[in-house]
Amino acid sequence: MIFSKTGLLNLRLTNFRSYAYLDMKLDESFTPVVLTGYNGAGKTNVLEAVSFLTAGKGLRSARLSDVGRRSNPEALYNADVMQLPERWSVSARVQNKDGLYQIGTGTVDGSERRQIRIDGKNTSKQSDLGRILRCLWLTPAQDRLFCGDPQARRRFLDRLVQAFDATHATRLTEYNNAFKQWSCLLREGRFDDRWLSGLEMQMATYGVAIAASRIDVIERISHYLAQPISSVFPTPDVVLTGVVEQSLLIKSALQAEEDFASSLKRMRKIYADGGSIAGPHTADFKVIHAQKGIDAALCSTGEQKALLLSIILAEMKTQLQEQGVCPLLLLDEVTAHLDSNRRHILFDILTDLPTQVWMTGTDSENFVYLAEKAQFFDVRESNLSLQNVA
Repeated sequence: MIFSKTGLLNLRLTNFRSYAYLDMKLDESFTPVVLTGYNGAGKTNVLEAVSFLTAGKGLRSARLSDVGRRSNPEALYNADVMQLPERWSVSARVQNKDGLYQIGTGTVDGSERRQIRIDGKNTSKQSDLGRILRCLWLTPAQDRLFCGDPQARRRFLDRLVQAFDATHATRLTEYNNAFKQWSCLLREGRFDDRWLSGLEMQMATYGVAIAASRIDVIERISHYLAQPISSVFPTPDVVLTGVVEQSLLIKSALQAEEDFASSLKRMRKIYADGGSIAGPHTADFKVIHAQKGIDAALCSTGEQKALLLSIILAEMKTQLQEQGVCPLLLLDEVTAHLDSNRRHILFDILTDLPTQVWMTGTDSENFVYLAEKAQFFDVRESNLSLQNVA
């Protein structure tokens, strides 16, 4: 199979986080991009900007109104001054297997309204971005993902699904919107059966589709999950949990929808009284370190990071095998908690991928192994300059 390369030819930011303006030119051969600099220099902000060029809320899951640059930070601490965030935008020329695209996104008025433009035309669908560019990422906040909040693990899993299917983001949005309306009606004591039944049917339809997509992706990447990257990388065994996910293992999608809708109807009074319900919004997954036979949550931080990288790379390999392409990869502080042996093996794998890989770190010495294989930028006070690493 011939693999098509994917990547950004340039990146332009306006009023994004700490950047008033940035126009970044990138290597047309899509070699890895390495950003190095001290903490707070603006490295992660660049990765976050790239993540906004695909469907979803970006790698920080930030509110759009929080992303805009504040030209006068002191105003934030002055009770007599109200400063609204500025309009921000991110744009890029993107090359994928289908050709060259000019894409951009940003806010119109510093609010939560997001504008998307593709080749000069506006669109309201984030999934349109996802069809052009898909991203996976790993950030320091995820280094202890297996020990933290299940919501963070669901976001990680759903990002894996979106990298296969851009419409997954739409399903999540529709489910969450229906759930919020259903929740508000019940908590306000408005037991309109017709209205509630309609919302329950929407939740059941989208909820089962979400669960089915999660199961499908785990099954699709299972072949590569079972094949360790190397002897120094652990093999992850992923187990999904959740009432809808478990229902789909023994029932048809139609029956699972009917059962979920019926369950929601039965739970109306309990939920209205302050109870909770189980669904795709409470699903979780467990990862086992296969060689040691222990839960990932009990592993060291380095082992947990290696497990996460193994899962991400299994997805990349699966997409290459099935589609001949794979998503962009954003790795923030990727060398943290990895010994030099694991770093070098990882770098060899990343440079062989037919996609653009973005990496950040505080010390360029950790990336010397990539000296002849990557494009290096030094980041200082939200200013970028090309760097020679030897």
